[in-house]
Amino acid sequence: MHERSVLAIEFPLRMDRQFQLWSYQVSHRVLLLRSNITRDATSRVDLMFRSVSAMELRSRYEWISVDLASDSRREQLSSLGVEVAAGAHLFSIESAFPGAGYVVAGSFYYAEDDMDYGQPSSIDHPELAHRQISSGEFG
Repeated sequence: MHERSVLAIEFPLRMDRQFQLWSYQVSHRVLLLRSNITRDATSRVDLMFRSVSAMELRSRYEWISVDLASDSRREQLSSLGVEVAAGAHLFSIESAFPGAGYVVAGSFYYAEDDMDYGQPSSIDHPELAHRQISSGEFG
């Protein structure tokens, strides 16, 4: 049996490919951003945030950079009423336009795999781990 190794995510995590806001499960507070297979990209990438308590996002990103928010960004959002509870992290989302967004979440995962458009995320399904090309987690 093949043991899958999951790497710690190093920030900023930047990917030069299009992403869409794919789903948000209210009951589980799980947010999924997805970049599907295209003519230029032979793999699919999922970015998943768990225990989401706040977010401001666009529906589409031309490229994406996920980073832990700077102190100044934390202060700016705090002044707008965005709270980061103990055990949560403030992730800054950047893209081709300024102020692309943020996510307050307990953890963050990514997985690159060879799966198709409508198939479930390999992050949530251990039985699909053999389809992953790379993966990582934080939190």
